[in-house]
Amino acid sequence: MSFYFTIQSEKEITYRQLINELPLENIEFGHLEDIDDYIGENNYKAFIKNKSTRGVNLSHREQNYSVSLNVIASEADFEIALHIVEALSKLTEAEILPEDRETPIDIVTFRNHYDKNWIEEEKYLGVSIFLDKIGNDGDTLEIACCYMSYLVGPDIHKKLDAGSEKSYYEGLVGYINSTQFWDREKYHIPSIIRFTDKDTGEDKELVLLYQNGNQFLSKADEVVLSDGESRIKIPYDKIKLLATEKFHLVDEKQYVVDELTDEEYKNIYLKAVEISSVNKAENTTNLNPEIRSPKKWWEFWK
Repeated sequence: MSFYFTIQSEKEITYRQLINELPLENIEFGHLEDIDDYIGENNYKAFIKNKSTRGVNLSHREQNYSVSLNVIASEADFEIALHIVEALSKLTEAEILPEDRETPIDIVTFRNHYDKNWIEEEKYLGVSIFLDKIGNDGDTLEIACCYMSYLVGPDIHKKLDAGSEKSYYEGLVGYINSTQFWDREKYHIPSIIRFTDKDTGEDKELVLLYQNGNQFLSKADEVVLSDGESRIKIPYDKIKLLATEKFHLVDEKQYVVDELTDEEYKNIYLKAVEISSVNKAENTTNLNPEIRSPKKWWEFWK
């Protein structure tokens, strides 16, 4: 679920020009390397650390600037979006077409309608999906946040006040703000390796748990650990069984992991070997399992 604003203009604007027009401090564009680049097709999210949740999607395609918000966007995200829309309208001298209107409007009309009252009405939209899919069905939802995909599931749900959409929204926004902005200079982000399982033919993703250094352990199908020339793979969901105090959850399932000593890593590796053995035994026992409905993995990406 999202809400779009479109500004039709062929005029090219740089990120620096946009930033200089914004009455905001500490605004960032995720993964943008050069602020003198023109706004283009790449969707570099605008956000403010510790205030944003989803960030604001911004792109310029086919002579249209698109500014959009996603479900569970924080109030700060809404404010950022409105400021960006107004700034682009000024810089391009073009009118604004909100998603809920048929014809473009000028800045004065935009300011009068899309204000704090509008934010208050819009920010809870989509919260019911989280309450239903997580609270009632026990699913895990995957949403694109400022830096990464962010997982929200039953464990996080238990920490929130589900008494109303308002209390749930405020709790979830606060939780995401407090966990997603970890130190990206401290924690290495290893590449996801994609492969085809030789036994099942399924396409899978795996991530390596390193022995040396701090790292972000991003969501994958499997985790690989090593001991000399030996390698062991375990399902990602089993990581919680060997996580120590060096593992810090940043969402439902993903961790930042502080550097492990040789002894700590060896102990974790041995636990992984045990887990792998049990997992193989369970798979062998359940060659003809009872047919069950697959667990849905919901993605709310933008």
